[in-house]
Amino acid sequence: MKILQLKIFALILTFTSGLYPSDDGLLAHQYAEMTHNNIIEIIQTQNELFEEDPDSFTRLISDAFKPIVDFDRIAKNVMGKYSKAASIDQMQAFSLVFENSLLETYSSTLVEFKDEKINVLSPTKPQQSKTKARVYIEIVTSSNTYPGRYSMYLDQEGRWKIINIEINGMNLGKIFRNQFYSLMEKNQGDIDLVIKKWVASV
Repeated sequence: MKILQLKIFALILTFTSGLYPSDDGLLAHQYAEMTHNNIIEIIQTQNELFEEDPDSFTRLISDAFKPIVDFDRIAKNVMGKYSKAASIDQMQAFSLVFENSLLETYSSTLVEFKDEKINVLSPTKPQQSKTKARVYIEIVTSSNTYPGRYSMYLDQEGRWKIINIEINGMNLGKIFRNQFYSLMEKNQGDIDLVIKKWVASV
C-alpha cells in the first residue's frame, strides 16, 4: 500500500468519530474519543520508546487501539470468497497476521502526525439504523484536504467497531481484498502460503 494511504489510514483510526449511543450510554464518537485520547497520550509521552523498543511501543498502541476495530470481521471481508474454503484455524491465523501487520504499520506512521486533523461533517439526513453509522469526514494534512467516509457497527457487547474506511475515493477494504486475491492467484490458491506472505505484501 502506498505510504500516503497508510498515513491517512492511521490518522483516521486515531480520530475516529460516529453518531449513535452504545449500550453503556456513550455515543459512538465519545467511545472512539476515549481510544483517541489514549493513543494521543502514548504518542506524546512514549515517542522515545518507539526508537528504543518498537515492539513495546506497538503493544501500547495495540492495547489502546484494539477496542475500536473488529479485526476478525475485516480480515474475513479481506479474504472474501476464499474465506468459504478456509478452515477455522486459517481464518484465525490470517486475522492475527492481518492485525499484527496493520498495527506495526500503524504505530510506525502514527508518530509522524503532529498537526493533522479530522473534521467530522454534519449529516445531511438522519441515519436509518441504530446499530450502524456511516460518517463523512475531511482529513486535513499539512498539504491537502481529503474527503473520507468510514463505517462502524454496534457489536453484541454494545461497542462501536470500525469495519471499513474510504479515503479520497479509495476503499481500503477493497484494496486489502485485491491484495489478498492477487496473492492467492500467484500462489495457486494456497491459503497457508498467502498468510505467510501477507506481511511483505502490505
